[in-house]
Amino acid sequence: MEQELKNTLKNVQRQIRFPEEIDIECILNKKKRFRTKQAVLFVTLMVLFLLLVPNVTQSWAGLRLFGTSDQHPHPYSEYLVHDAHYYIPTYERVSKEHLASKLGTISRIGDWEFLREGDTTQYPPNSNYYSIKDQSPDEYIAVEILGGTARKRTIEYYQVLKRAKQVEKPDVKSIFGGKNDPSEVQAAYQNIRREVRFLRILHYPELERTSIALRNDGSRYHVQLEYRPTPGSIMGQTVTIPGDDHTTDKFIWIQEFPEGYQDGNHPDYNGDFQYDPNQKIGDFISNGVKWTQYSRTYWHAPYNPLFTTKVNGVIYEVSSQGCTVEEIKKILETFVQAPKK
Repeated sequence: MEQELKNTLKNVQRQIRFPEEIDIECILNKKKRFRTKQAVLFVTLMVLFLLLVPNVTQSWAGLRLFGTSDQHPHPYSEYLVHDAHYYIPTYERVSKEHLASKLGTISRIGDWEFLREGDTTQYPPNSNYYSIKDQSPDEYIAVEILGGTARKRTIEYYQVLKRAKQVEKPDVKSIFGGKNDPSEVQAAYQNIRREVRFLRILHYPELERTSIALRNDGSRYHVQLEYRPTPGSIMGQTVTIPGDDHTTDKFIWIQEFPEGYQDGNHPDYNGDFQYDPNQKIGDFISNGVKWTQYSRTYWHAPYNPLFTTKVNGVIYEVSSQGCTVEEIKKILETFVQAPKK
């Protein structure tokens, strides 16, 4: 239970977008004045958390077929990968003078099936890790613990990590979700297309699939995909919103599910498909499929269009960020049935 709670809290944390900078000293100075408000806020957040826990998505790489467990337990909740082994934190610290040589720099944080050097669930990207004088790196290493702000980082101390078990090879056939890792995304796609008959994908040459996830409600499947423009694409990877000079990344999200999924409740796991079904903008036909565009509640609506269609009892919804209606209409010309193996 404790491990499941930790995993759930981490997944909730990943779905929250934090501000770029947090002034810790300012917060601490105001702590006494806001103690009562903080207590009320804490209780409120805990109540909301307990209400939302059943809807929190677990690691996408877990097995998600009917009648199976969503996720196999991981041996460690906190680790750093070095030399194909897990290194887990200890309570020991060392000073800079006790460091020997730099071993690597952390580039990504999260849960991954295909683990690589420097992967971690604990330490932020751009943190360095080192060997320790008079200690074999086969036993102990040290990692920077950073403080300060996102723009001005400081090293508070160096935490000692102890070598644990060797990183296991992933069970590729059990991967049914992946994000921002080409190997995991491709493995998940290959597995999902064997299971889901209604799967449709985009074949637009300037897009790359950056995530895919399979869920189910006990009797029906739900698939969500994410695409973004490739580097150097004509449509570009970002757009500057006119009027406020705000630059945003371009994304396209697709969710696919049969009618009656979740007893007819509209699924929207990550908040990417919020729209008013009574605010219909218009219809158009692309590649033989009739699409309906609906109004969304976001600002800059011209750069966040949303379209829906229904084919053979399956609902397909396409949402975007930073893309124009014309761009999405052109892209939807390549929306086709995924090839069967």
